[in-house]
Amino acid sequence: MPRLTPITQREQVPAGGEDAFDRVIASRGSINAPQSMIMYVPEVSALTTAINDALRFGSSMSDADVELAICVAAREFDIRYVWSAHARRAVELGVPQALIDAIADGAALPPDTTSRASIIARYSRELVGRHRMDDALFKEANVELGDRGVIELSALVGYYVMIGCVLIATDYPVADTAAQLPPR
Repeated sequence: MPRLTPITQREQVPAGGEDAFDRVIASRGSINAPQSMIMYVPEVSALTTAINDALRFGSSMSDADVELAICVAAREFDIRYVWSAHARRAVELGVPQALIDAIADGAALPPDTTSRASIIARYSRELVGRHRMDDALFKEANVELGDRGVIELSALVGYYVMIGCVLIATDYPVADTAAQLPPR
């Protein structure tokens, strides 16, 4: 059980937060695990949902590229819940299982990794895992993804670090049946 009671029903929302709750419901149909914690600050929950929607569903990157970046952010920041929610989806969208396994293990990328997937994985590792960005890697990503794409990628992994902080702080559990992030 997480450290705070998940807020998933309108009646649980702090006074004055009902409109924000309704905006999240309109976007998702329900309150997911991260939002159930962020809903303690309803307006932040609504805004983070809007950011998530823009980065995941309005991105110039493919769904597979987005899921790959999310998996790297989850591994590099040790966000077990995010890993469990996105690793299988990444594979379903065409990210090779061998690449997901390498990310999970913090290993070198498989030699048959596409150039684009390699750039996304290395860029995300550099940014989240090492807290820096090499000039040559930025240029390589910019050539592959364009100006908009590098900002989307940077914001996407940053968004998941923020979500990770909430989930880690509240000790949000991962279902036993979900994909498990191996310990380091």
